[in-house]
Amino acid sequence: MHVDVAVIGRGMIGAAAARHLAEGGTHVALIGPPEPIDRMTSEGPFNSHPDEGRITRIAGRTGAWSELAAAAIGRYPDIARRSGIAFHTPCGLVTGYHDADSWIERARPLGSQARRVDADWVRETTGIHITSDLPLLHEPAPAGHINPRRLVAAQTLLTAHAGGIVISQAATALRRASGTYEIAGDWGGITATRVLIATGAFGAHLIEAQVAVERRPRTTVMAALAPDPSLPSLILDGPPDPRVSEIYWVPPVRFPDGVDRIKIGGTYTASHDLETSDLVAWFHTDGDPDEAEALAANLHALLPDASLGSHISAPCVVTATATGHPFIGWVEGSDDLAVAIAGNGSAAKSSDEIGRIAASLFGPDGWDSPISHAEFAPRFL
Repeated sequence: MHVDVAVIGRGMIGAAAARHLAEGGTHVALIGPPEPIDRMTSEGPFNSHPDEGRITRIAGRTGAWSELAAAAIGRYPDIARRSGIAFHTPCGLVTGYHDADSWIERARPLGSQARRVDADWVRETTGIHITSDLPLLHEPAPAGHINPRRLVAAQTLLTAHAGGIVISQAATALRRASGTYEIAGDWGGITATRVLIATGAFGAHLIEAQVAVERRPRTTVMAALAPDPSLPSLILDGPPDPRVSEIYWVPPVRFPDGVDRIKIGGTYTASHDLETSDLVAWFHTDGDPDEAEALAANLHALLPDASLGSHISAPCVVTATATGHPFIGWVEGSDDLAVAIAGNGSAAKSSDEIGRIAASLFGPDGWDSPISHAEFAPRFL
């Protein structure tokens, strides 16, 4: 079987890119395994989307992130309607950051209603107890959170509906031969004229070029908590327990085991980057216990009145770049092999727009975004 474009990586960015390609008339194959049945025994590859909640917002750290988010969020209703899969909860967001006013300035022209609030308003309205003197903002709907599993399912379904081929297994080899690419796995193989790599932290073995990304281990903690419609998503710099320099949380959502849990993660000050060879071993753990303890301490300090139940923890990996933006573009010296990787811990909400831009590389006019390609140009070692 031969396709025009093979997208390797069926996560949030890869599935979005494949949908845009398929709906634009490109004969595309979307290749990537489902979530491992047993994380502790699987040899991978692992993906970044197997959980129930990621923050969505327009107010971002940079203008590029805000523009990506606004474009993606604007298409949420269409994706949900046409796929029949709901994935967006517009519960709002509270952010505490030293340059919160800049976040607001970037977001308002893009349709966000983000505004400054104070700690008393946050405590009275949401129950969150913030004691730092950081400026605070509140961004109402459509800010909130999305379910990444359900978003990937929606994008995959729409790819298939548009005539795309979906191969729900891993690609283990990529080889260029006789002017085409051969992609192979335990499922067999296909050929493609051009290829998009959207494999996140994994997949480095598939291409010869070494993309300049860092693979940062992170631990998340999920604590049982009854749903509360007044509780928004949260991003907070300088949280109460300083072992974590920044935290985020997603309000309580229903997990596959039927338990409602709030999820908290952040930037652990004592963490170190992982080598590619260490990734599988990291996913065979429950994360760093000291990091989990610090995250739980922050959760209890920020929600002193909440009836938090038992805690569980899990590992994840942030694929990061020196620019703080994703890499979207052609591999060095190539016009038929591209990458769309490195979400920098912020890509879930914007994945549909990141995927759309990546798909545009394969169109007749190339790069299609009001944001300069220089913001996303891949770097290599």
